[in-house]
Amino acid sequence: MSDAISRRQLLVLTGVGLAAAALPAALPLLDRERTTLAGELIATLADPARAAEIGRQWMVSTERGGNTSVFAQKIAKRLHARGWHPGDPTDVTRSAIGERVRYEFRHDDMVEISGWQISRTEAELCALAAASLGTAPAETEPSTEG
Repeated sequence: MSDAISRRQLLVLTGVGLAAAALPAALPLLDRERTTLAGELIATLADPARAAEIGRQWMVSTERGGNTSVFAQKIAKRLHARGWHPGDPTDVTRSAIGERVRYEFRHDDMVEISGWQISRTEAELCALAAASLGTAPAETEPSTEG
């Protein structure tokens, strides 16, 4: 076996090196995308502070962590199934949330907060507001259910 590097190996190593060099530059874009996603979702709320209080109550009662990114990604995944995409206008986002909430009511995908039944997506949207506004309880292990 020869210690010489083949042209193919050189190309692969060069590609890996370029990708590794570009990764630190891409990280702020990923962070901004997550922040923008959370902001887009929170912008649909009429009263984010009140929603955050509801979200905090739910997080305390279920011992959920306050990870903004996890909540935003869960909600976005559900809305994407309804045809929504990040960057859509706020009214389109609200419409997709409404469709998802109706779906969850029909399929009994509900959570209880202080004796009230709301859809899982609404609860997670409220929790997202709590996490984003800094009113979430101290972080515990984020739940992966739902």
